[in-house]
Amino acid sequence: MTNKRRSFSNLRYNAANLETPLTSYQLPVISYQKGSFFTGYWTSATVNYSFCFFFLVSFCFSCALPESQVAQPGAPPVTGKGQIEILASNRERELLPIVGINYVRTLGSAGQGAGEFQMPLGLAIDEADRIYIADAGNNRIQVIDATGNYITEFGGRGWQTGEFDHPSDIALSFQRSYRHLYVADTRNNRVQYCNFVDQIFYPLSQSIEDTPLDQPEGIGIGRNGEVYVVDTGNHRWIEFNVTGVPVVARGSFGGGPEQLWNPTDLGVDTHGNVYVVDTGNHLIKKYDFSGNPMSAWGGEGDTLGHLREPKCIALDDWNYLYVTDSGNRRIQVFAPDGKSVTEFTTPTLLEPIGIAVSKNGRVFVSDAEANNIKVFQIFRKK
Repeated sequence: MTNKRRSFSNLRYNAANLETPLTSYQLPVISYQKGSFFTGYWTSATVNYSFCFFFLVSFCFSCALPESQVAQPGAPPVTGKGQIEILASNRERELLPIVGINYVRTLGSAGQGAGEFQMPLGLAIDEADRIYIADAGNNRIQVIDATGNYITEFGGRGWQTGEFDHPSDIALSFQRSYRHLYVADTRNNRVQYCNFVDQIFYPLSQSIEDTPLDQPEGIGIGRNGEVYVVDTGNHRWIEFNVTGVPVVARGSFGGGPEQLWNPTDLGVDTHGNVYVVDTGNHLIKKYDFSGNPMSAWGGEGDTLGHLREPKCIALDDWNYLYVTDSGNRRIQVFAPDGKSVTEFTTPTLLEPIGIAVSKNGRVFVSDAEANNIKVFQIFRKK
């Protein structure tokens, strides 16, 4: 399998210190412009608190992009200042049954302009429901809102820092102070990352165990900010800790329980389990937090639970797994134990590749052949 469509994540930390008076907190507001990556300005809204209360509030804000505003679970978006979302731990949630997933709309079209795509692949969503698209054919990352309005873009074809050659995947990390964006720069055989402060890209380790990365296509973020890279050409996946040091590498070419064949993506659940899309073997393989194989499911076919060239995977807040079953032109949903839950598609879905699920139950799927993004809505039993 050549030029495999996929990718997500990578790491390293370049912190920028924000000096704020001890008794005040400045709420940031971000403005966007084409050709920049989150250029913005600050407006000051000073509120006096006691030291302890301020510390608590500022800590909460440090775990998210500055301009984000959130609401109670299930509530519509809010516009007030300083609102914080309170969610039960995903580990404590029981699976909420899915009763249906319906097609909603299509975003974008083929082209090179703003909001247009050439072979869109990996997707990611931030906490403000902005969608990041690995626009592989245009060698850039585009950012749009949930209704398809263009926000910004960055990249361009090349091999230098901040340039890409067929970017296949993208991932975002908002773990504590590690607020980074990761790009699988596939044909440059590397992963690049950028933090949201200095807006400068840096390469992640390009050689693991004396073996250079070979067309990495997938990236995932762990529960504590770890970065997972799917090293497609070397038929393995790699875990990096939050300082960018590789700590786990698993896989080799083949069809055995601990082997992979052109893996293209992975996802990590709230328990630290890793789900790898083993494209060449038409399987999803599950590993524990230490990288030990636990189970596998799928197998080539077109019936429910079988897969044909699966490409990408995404997890929702209940740890349901959404897999783009590319060869069957559909998306399949699995429980964490591999049990089939449902499938969905639309007649205009030609080559589903990237996938991302928002907190309000919207599923975004990149269609590499149609050069657009399909949007679906999940309905759950209440």
